Amino acid sequence: MRLLLGERTIDCTDRTAIMGILNVSHDSPIASSIADPGRAVERAHELVAAGAEIIDVGAHSTSSAAREVSAQEEIDRVCPVIEALASEGVAVSVDTWTAEVARAAAEAGVHLLNDVSGFTDAGMVAVAAEYGLPAAVMHMRGRPHGHYEVDQHYDDITGEVLDFLIDRAEVLAGAGAGQVWLDPGFEFGKSLDDNVRMLLDLPRFVEAGHPVLISASRKAFLAELLGYEKRQDVEGLLEATIALNSIAAYLGAHVVRVHDVAEVAHALAVVNGIRARQRG
Repeated sequence: MRLLLGERTIDCTDRTAIMGILNVSHDSPIASSIADPGRAVERAHELVAAGAEIIDVGAHSTSSAAREVSAQEEIDRVCPVIEALASEGVAVSVDTWTAEVARAAAEAGVHLLNDVSGFTDAGMVAVAAEYGLPAAVMHMRGRPHGHYEVDQHYDDITGEVLDFLIDRAEVLAGAGAGQVWLDPGFEFGKSLDDNVRMLLDLPRFVEAGHPVLISASRKAFLAELLGYEKRQDVEGLLEATIALNSIAAYLGAHVVRVHDVAEVAHALAVVNGIRARQRG
């Protein structure tokens, strides 16, 4: 699988690439990941040096406790960083579900639109199509900040999530967007059992023929697997993140989106080496 990001191509044949999270928000639940806009580019350089091949810039937290952010504030925070990184040849994505922000990011040179709301907004589809941009589609019932307020029962978690993702991929492709990535949406309104089932079924997502993105870094369901209540501030989440992303990589995920790039990069070097030798 080759990731097509404008003039950049990332070969993910028998390996998993890393997308580094660059938060320029006020209130991410992972406080250590927040970068002051004034040193965000420097922080991105650190993530690249640690092993990130894509930098995902976001300024609007999806936490249910997060405050709302205006489109203009989001633009003011993400676009200078995107423009600087893109001008340096760094592959960069924008984490937004707002069409106005996506358009400004496209004008700033972004390579990928990463929409946690799954491109259910026609405006987001239109931006991806107008600029021919690749699009990462995530599954989530409801909307950011309100995804726990809708029915979250699934008769077949993998089947229902995959059907949604393929449907959105077809809509985006039909509109003229670039390469479409699939993100199952770990944690977003899904039970611990749902998350585990999706992980075990990851080969089904890979077989759909699109790049598969896993974004489960420091998510609260990992705390549940560690024996804690569902929260994001317990001991061991780094190690749990490494474990889950190593499993996802071994099962064929093409990209993992993480906060702790250096630590995950060491783990994936082992997994990628094993996969290459299996194929060879």
